[in-house]
Amino acid sequence: MKYINVAKANCKNCHKCLKVCPVKSIKFSDSKVEVMEDECILCGRCIRNCPQHAKSLVHDITGIKQTVRNSARRKIAALAPSYLTSFGMENRYKLAGALQSLGFYAVEETAVGAHAVTKEYARILESDTMDNMITTCCPSIVFLVQKHFPKLIEHLAPVLSPMEAHGAFLRKKYGDDAFIVFFAPCISKIEEARLSEKRYIDGVVTFKQLAAWFDEDGVKLPEAQEGYFGNDPSASAIYPVFEGIVKDVKANLPDDSHVFRKYSFMSKQGAKDVFELFTEMNEGRIHNCFIEASACYGSCINGPEKLDEGYYPVSRGIDMMHYLREEKNIREADLSDVDLRREIRPTPPKLAIPDEDTIRAILAQIGKTKPEHELNCGSCGYRTCRDKAIAVYQGKAELHMCLPYMTQISETLANVTLSVSPDYIIAVDRDLHVKECNLAAQHLLKVTRSEITGRRIEDFLDPVDFALAVAEERNIPLHKVSYEDRGIIVNQTVVYIPEQGLAIAFLHDITKQEAEAESLNKLKMETMEMAQNVIDKQMTVAQEIASLLGETTAETKVTLTKLKDLIVYDGHDD
Repeated sequence: MKYINVAKANCKNCHKCLKVCPVKSIKFSDSKVEVMEDECILCGRCIRNCPQHAKSLVHDITGIKQTVRNSARRKIAALAPSYLTSFGMENRYKLAGALQSLGFYAVEETAVGAHAVTKEYARILESDTMDNMITTCCPSIVFLVQKHFPKLIEHLAPVLSPMEAHGAFLRKKYGDDAFIVFFAPCISKIEEARLSEKRYIDGVVTFKQLAAWFDEDGVKLPEAQEGYFGNDPSASAIYPVFEGIVKDVKANLPDDSHVFRKYSFMSKQGAKDVFELFTEMNEGRIHNCFIEASACYGSCINGPEKLDEGYYPVSRGIDMMHYLREEKNIREADLSDVDLRREIRPTPPKLAIPDEDTIRAILAQIGKTKPEHELNCGSCGYRTCRDKAIAVYQGKAELHMCLPYMTQISETLANVTLSVSPDYIIAVDRDLHVKECNLAAQHLLKVTRSEITGRRIEDFLDPVDFALAVAEERNIPLHKVSYEDRGIIVNQTVVYIPEQGLAIAFLHDITKQEAEAESLNKLKMETMEMAQNVIDKQMTVAQEIASLLGETTAETKVTLTKLKDLIVYDGHDD
């Protein structure tokens, strides 16, 4: 089932979830993130460590609430021992009363089941039938073995978890028709209950969901009436504290037991450390060990669904141990008639493994053509470059998730762009100190990069645009600027980068274009003057021609008139 949802809008592809995932069960493909259920061990680290809160638990308890509110069945609340650190030692009986106000018939502590499990662990150890024994209280550890270390199945204690052992006891105590709800700080307990063939537990509610349920029903824990528990306190309530299981098992062995001579007792917390332990066990390097294994650092009191507000795991863990030492009413329930046997089967995911040539070909695509190119920095989330290449082959990772490679590409592109750009590029900080400049700017200012960085911009250029950009945190639009002392004219724009507090100026040299424009303008003016002179001369000539034409026309008229009169009047005046 799907228990972890990814809000794609929130996910920023920071790979933090992959870095903390001990089994790399998170898939990145086409900018989408997905939790791979067949590989996930439900440790919840991806939820707790996502800085953008893009991952959340998917677990609908609506049906559980409705049954508790409306069903005539006896509703039984079973509390994981870590409830004392999540809800507070001072609220122990108030929590019981609050649960009863929700509709639960009885409230019981699962530490009772833990004690039965402890005694069974001790019995098996004394029987000398197992080389190593890995505790099976934490479902995430069981899933880790089933899915990723199937060879270690024989080392898992063939014993029910405290939750199931307690569930079996409650069935006998309250009847098969009882509706039993387990409350825990775990995500993996939900899946353990669902997969159980014996179905002792009807539903699981996390501590965070219980707190939300209280809010929904208007139950204020500090103001709740005190209730009662259906059992006496159990010494095995120490289970959720780191090394608690080891201490409890040792306390239930005879002082002279040969177990202390044969077995080494070991406590491992955190899936990453457990993974490393199991790797060595898988290689046959570890023998005769009793191993308390918890997927959570700090063990169960630090589960992924514990209450976060007002939570102090160290001090409250100490309080729990003091409480158990001082408790006078400890009396263990009799679970001798409960069958604690458990069969655990391997469920390894089917993953294709590439050959060496394929791995090297994948690595070559990101510039890792030689083993010495493999940095194994872990920035992608995988332990080694080879692990990442295998994940790429399996479709779990994207090729370019390699931060050093992408940084190198970005730097190369930036360096090439800056070095070949003919524009002058200069960046200054909020105090107008030069932080960076490209090669063209160095040539213009006749300085090396080391000679200009750190100095104030006014030592080289007019600082007005830079100062305006920084002071007003805005861009300065493109405009023409003349630097006469440098003998250049530029089109200049300044871009302000608020995240870094930098003002970056881009100066495009237009000196040649301006000179050519000025020369062309001068040529135009000279041509216009010459044209005007020609026009003036033409007008003068035209006027002179017109004058001459006027005189000759008058003389011609007189002569022609006389000639006409001579012909018409034959020389007579009348």
